[in-house]
Amino acid sequence: MAQLIVLSAIYFGAALASPPGYGWSHSSYSWPQGGQWNSHCSPVSAAEPTATSPATCSATRTTSYRPWSYTVETTLRYATALPSPLTLTTTYAPPYSQASTLLPTGLTTTSYSLNRNATTSNDGQYGQSAYAALWAAISYNTSVPFTTTASATPVASSELVYPPALYTPCPSSADACISCYKLPKDFVWGVARSAFQIEGGLQEDGRGPGALDVNGALPNTDDLANGEVANMNYYLYKQDIARLAALGLPYYSFSISWTRIVPFGTAGSPINKAGLDHYDDVINTCLQYGIKPIVTLVHVDLPLAIPYQNPEFPDALLYYAKQVMTHYGDRVEYWATLNEPNIGYQNYTTGAYIWDAVPNVLNGHAQVYHWYKEVLKGTGQITIKFANNLAVPLDSTNPDDTRAALRYQDFILGVMGNPIFLGTQYPSEVLSTAGVNLTALTASELAYINGTSDFWSSDPYTAGFATSPPNGIDACAANITDPNNPYCVINTNVQKDGWLNGQASFAYAYIAPQYVRQQLGYVWDVYKPKGVLIAEFGFNPYMEFTKTVEAQLYDLERTYYYQAFLRETLKSIYEDGVNVIGALGWSFADNDEFTSYDQQYGLQHVNRTNGLFTRSFKRSIFDFVDFFHEYVEK
Repeated sequence: MAQLIVLSAIYFGAALASPPGYGWSHSSYSWPQGGQWNSHCSPVSAAEPTATSPATCSATRTTSYRPWSYTVETTLRYATALPSPLTLTTTYAPPYSQASTLLPTGLTTTSYSLNRNATTSNDGQYGQSAYAALWAAISYNTSVPFTTTASATPVASSELVYPPALYTPCPSSADACISCYKLPKDFVWGVARSAFQIEGGLQEDGRGPGALDVNGALPNTDDLANGEVANMNYYLYKQDIARLAALGLPYYSFSISWTRIVPFGTAGSPINKAGLDHYDDVINTCLQYGIKPIVTLVHVDLPLAIPYQNPEFPDALLYYAKQVMTHYGDRVEYWATLNEPNIGYQNYTTGAYIWDAVPNVLNGHAQVYHWYKEVLKGTGQITIKFANNLAVPLDSTNPDDTRAALRYQDFILGVMGNPIFLGTQYPSEVLSTAGVNLTALTASELAYINGTSDFWSSDPYTAGFATSPPNGIDACAANITDPNNPYCVINTNVQKDGWLNGQASFAYAYIAPQYVRQQLGYVWDVYKPKGVLIAEFGFNPYMEFTKTVEAQLYDLERTYYYQAFLRETLKSIYEDGVNVIGALGWSFADNDEFTSYDQQYGLQHVNRTNGLFTRSFKRSIFDFVDFFHEYVEK
């Protein structure tokens, strides 16, 4: 019950409202303020009553009997679909018929089909036997239940009925503090997903193996989930897009599987026609239903033989990106090169950091950016997505904790953010740490990398605390064998007073909207981007998968997470001057969270037992859409 009261307070902007401004009072942990937003109104809050100035309102209690009758508390309301089709008045790059001349000469386009017995034949470096050899070490105890692309059918009106309205005691004044704040008409809002986590069909239509495909592969002694089936989106994408359009979601962010396009992953290797055709139809289906696509080139699922630290990575990424951008660039306005590479170069088996990956990531990203802008002459916008759950000093009066929080940000954001957004060197806190095998970037390298992101894009799911280790930051940073090296920071979600900083999820996210303005303000004022995209944010309620389906669909915690986060985002825009350009909810449906289906972030439930993978809307997706309908300028 106490938790419910707290959650209500979060939603209605009461108990956990943020302070006026997002900098800590401790002067050593602050950043320069950004430009002031010229809001068109200035809500004024009434002064709190005091002993000398009591509240002026009054009410009279009376009792009376009246004739009894039931009051109708629900109304029938349906979602409003997007107008369709979406006719592009602007193209963002030359069509493929013209752009194809920019591709490497001698390019081979082919089709593959996995036949494990073909490994004995001798048909060349990139023949069917070579393709089968790619998969020789990976097999699964599951297989796709069907291999035909399903046509979309109209979404039943019964699925589009809004859930009961969220409770508020004072509908006319519940949001008085932000009632005149609006998001611009061109605000980018919708939902996101990634290829590996929902598509399934890993071994179908000529796709090559990716680094994530080993998860759940045989012998699978840990009984991990694999991605061979996932949500079967590879065959159900038309219906998935139709469902999003029926609810009125205008943007759909998805990633493309590198090895569906380039099965061998390497520069100069054949291109898979089935993969090109598939994503071409995904994008066209989006436009058919009135949805604007946002494309990520790589969402963790690198080719098995091309990890970030491979010296071939930059050129291989560019080779793959050229195929995708020449084919789809005319219809895609927003691109992300890589998803969360800033946390993608740690060996999670040994815990070691592979620092050679960092310059490869920076160079690969920059190559794609320069080719798109300077060779393809693309007019869309390109970014790189960062993971970042903001570190806050556990004790804001303790300089060591402030340093710990800033040091954490230097490691997780500064290593790549400094060169890309500021054109400056890796942070000194990083370079001076024992065991960090990073060579300082040269002036020419910095000049090439600087400015290769048109806006900031990150996944700020939550915030937590940072404190220095027991032996101090300096002693830890000087000792390569220290268990806290290289970050030399202790992270926690438990406040100094012993309380959690918010309602916990089933993983790392917390409902902690009091930190949203600081999350957005930090990246805005430190890295000074032109705009900030919340590329992913979401919540997975504790053990949601154990509940009945009906209970899973009424996911009030997830709604509170989104509503509180977005209200604080409005404050960030109007009161802190941050140019937030969009927000994309994760995920459009429950999916494979990298070896488990128990971590449910989805705005839709997926039935994995009926053979049809039926999707069902959760209440949170209706509330998510409602928020934007209320706050985006008409």
